[in-house]
Amino acid sequence: MPNRDLAPSEIPLKVLVIDADEFARALLRQGLGRERCVLNVLLVDSLEEAIKQIPRFDPNAIFVDPLNLGLEAASQFIFKARHHWPEITFVLFTDLAVAEEQRADFYRGERKRFSHYFKLDKRTPANAFQEELRAVVSACQEDSMWRMSEGSLNRLIETAKHLAGSAEMPANGVRLLTEVGGFLSQLQKQRRDQRPDGPLSVFVSYRFAEEDYIGGLNLLLEQHGFVVVTGKSANTFVSRAVLDRIKACDLFLCLMTRDKEKTDGTFATSPWLLEEKGAALAFGKPIVMMVEEGVTDFGGLQGDWQRIHFGPKGFLSAAIQAVQQLKSYSGSGQLESAGTPDAGPATSAPQ
Repeated sequence: MPNRDLAPSEIPLKVLVIDADEFARALLRQGLGRERCVLNVLLVDSLEEAIKQIPRFDPNAIFVDPLNLGLEAASQFIFKARHHWPEITFVLFTDLAVAEEQRADFYRGERKRFSHYFKLDKRTPANAFQEELRAVVSACQEDSMWRMSEGSLNRLIETAKHLAGSAEMPANGVRLLTEVGGFLSQLQKQRRDQRPDGPLSVFVSYRFAEEDYIGGLNLLLEQHGFVVVTGKSANTFVSRAVLDRIKACDLFLCLMTRDKEKTDGTFATSPWLLEEKGAALAFGKPIVMMVEEGVTDFGGLQGDWQRIHFGPKGFLSAAIQAVQQLKSYSGSGQLESAGTPDAGPATSAPQ
């Protein structure tokens, strides 16, 4: 695991913007230029050009509007790109009101994952745009902390060195490199050499009605060397004690089971589970979500953290997958796998 004293917000970003709207591209470039963590920005107006530029530019964040580029074509591009370059964080920079009006189509099929992508609304008022952009940029940095492999760290270090003596270096880039200093090299070394001392702790978030599930899950976690922490004694709301426990743990596992049925026949999970997951995101914890079949409301922004779906008879298989994913976050040489590659979320189908 990376040193917890290192702030994910110090990771520089190379941002590729894909948008057919010239005004929107210019607005985003201007906003990104005000963020000291943004090392470089490349603007393109088509998916075809983006495909050519990704290997050359080597971005670790992509802002894309799937609506004005053609929803089907943009969707195929996004999912293929995520499969080939899983280290890249995607942001949907689009008109969210239009997306909501077209909800049935916008989130159809594989695109249902769009509901969990980072988003920046093109209708954000001008006086709030920079603040909203800053929040999304921060989320991208947090995501990059877990996605970046040894190779991508090397490439980012080389880019920083190259730009330091180049006319392409933006004004805030010199300040960035000065302030970041040896952060990337230090993070790279820790990825290679450092392992946590002692067993890792996992905060397990669950509905207290699910004792049948949770007993076996906790036992499985303990058998694999994890220390299990829950919020049960802190009652059914996110108290200060629960927040402190989440913050103190290394990892976060959320068991999202059915709570209340919605009018469309799907289910919401318990609201305090969503709050606990939100707290884990805020604290930068690697997250695994086990989602019961029929639960559609996961809440909040989490990019592509591992989601494992299970049906009535598939819980054991899902629990094993969850433990494997948590172990991959432990610094055992698979840290870069944090986040779900776009082959789709791991699924334990009902039998």
